[in-house]
Amino acid sequence: MEKKPRNKWKSVDPNRNQRYVTTTELEDADERAIYMKDLYKRKQVYGICGECNEPGTGQNWCQPCNAKRFEDNFKNWTSGNKDIDKVIQESQLNAVHFKKFLEWIPFEKFQNITYVAKGGFGKIYSAEWPEGISEYWDIENQKWHKITDLKVALKSLDNSSDICSDFLNEVT
Repeated sequence: MEKKPRNKWKSVDPNRNQRYVTTTELEDADERAIYMKDLYKRKQVYGICGECNEPGTGQNWCQPCNAKRFEDNFKNWTSGNKDIDKVIQESQLNAVHFKKFLEWIPFEKFQNITYVAKGGFGKIYSAEWPEGISEYWDIENQKWHKITDLKVALKSLDNSSDICSDFLNEVT
């Protein structure tokens, strides 16, 4: 069993999960909103990144450090569709915590795929994703910490080879 990495984040508020970071100031935002430019509040709630020593943007998440990490990895994957790649890459560059980015997962990475139903635009399947989602960058071991052994829903789109940028803009 892999040893849990030592947390290299400094002074994190235990109530941090009650807050969220946003890049735009909204009129109707509640008191839980923390704006990217509010360094003091981000430091109080999310602590300091153990790599760049800047305030975090989410639990164990540093948007500038992770954006650079994602960008460096762009050359190592492709969906085969430049418009889809662009949507995924933009989500990675702008993610302020792990629930705010997309990853391209090759179909072969899923296991025990089971047909569930026919939906409006295609078929829906249930599958297992043993590798799991990247939750945060493990600074000590220099790799992504993953939430593993997930059960996920997959959707195959009818005519997916004809996906246009208008459809992708609507998705984003």
